[in-house]
Amino acid sequence: MPVTSLLSWFRRAPQVSPERARRRAARGAAYLDDVDPGWHRRLDLGALALEDGAGCVLGQLHGTFRRGLGRARLFCPGSAPRASLSPVAHGFHCVHAGDEETEARDYELLDEAWQEEVRQRQEADRRERPEEPPKAPRQRARLSQRPNAATEEATPAVPA
Repeated sequence: MPVTSLLSWFRRAPQVSPERARRRAARGAAYLDDVDPGWHRRLDLGALALEDGAGCVLGQLHGTFRRGLGRARLFCPGSAPRASLSPVAHGFHCVHAGDEETEARDYELLDEAWQEEVRQRQEADRRERPEEPPKAPRQRARLSQRPNAATEEATPAVPA
């Protein structure tokens, strides 16, 4: 392979598509299912914005995107590079395209994909745990049914 074609292969623009964003978000969601069960219950879908370090998935779970990388064990600075996982491949960050328009489009697609991943898990929760019927209020014993302190005997209730 000539050097020029090899260089053009490395420089080609990253592929951004709804399907790729869905696959990456699904990979990230499955990863979180393993390392942080129930993570989806702590997200605010209305505030979900992957472009925002506090509003993204890891930001909402851990305070900031960077803190989330470490706490979710996606990035391990003290270990070999192979021990760290790619935030891009797991849908936590946009592709590095070098072009703002492509990166913004990838974030839009990732927002939609993550919303769907969270919704699926929330719906599964509702199916697994149907709403319990409201509990009947506890009946309190009438004062006249309680033992009389002086006689330690129960006084029968008088019908009204």
